[in-house]
Amino acid sequence: MTCSVLRHSLLLTLALGLAACGGKATFPVEGRVVNLKYPGLVLSNIGMSDLPVDAKATSYRFPNAIEYGVQYDVQVKSTALHQDCTPDNNKDTAGRQASISATITCRDFTYQIGGAVKIVGADGQAKPYVGENLVLINGSSDRINVAKDAQSYKFGSAIAFGVSYGVSVLQQPDGGKLVCSVDRGIGEMGDAEVTNVNVLCREK
Repeated sequence: MTCSVLRHSLLLTLALGLAACGGKATFPVEGRVVNLKYPGLVLSNIGMSDLPVDAKATSYRFPNAIEYGVQYDVQVKSTALHQDCTPDNNKDTAGRQASISATITCRDFTYQIGGAVKIVGADGQAKPYVGENLVLINGSSDRINVAKDAQSYKFGSAIAFGVSYGVSVLQQPDGGKLVCSVDRGIGEMGDAEVTNVNVLCREK
């Protein structure tokens, strides 16, 4: 009898509390933002206005909360400049968890560096490269051995927007008959693959 009375009192208190708040519990739609560096990120959710997120923000919250039992689906409507942003744990029904926390993770776009390889004759005309064991380096560690008779090359590692690069000749071709240098070897990565860091070799 006592347990029944207590249970009834608890239910009555809960019901009165919910009624005072409009009848249903509400949940803010929010979450973390990981590695956001640039502007342009816009989030969307069912039935809500789009939410622009400030550059370098570490969290977000939609202005309006949703009621218990309402579905949410946080999506990236527009990704940030120079990055790919994706949501995680972003779909469910309000109330199934203690809170709504959809994480948005941003990753930098990355691009490779490469260019042509050719011999420039005394007359200024380009000829096919015929050297062997030419080694190029980008920065202090990213190396590539240019294949014999190659017409072009490309570093295997990709770098992010805004990162500086410096390509140079680490080892000249075997035989001592060619001296190679890099044209446009220093720069800063933009929003596209770099294809014009050319290697120009001259015959001794």
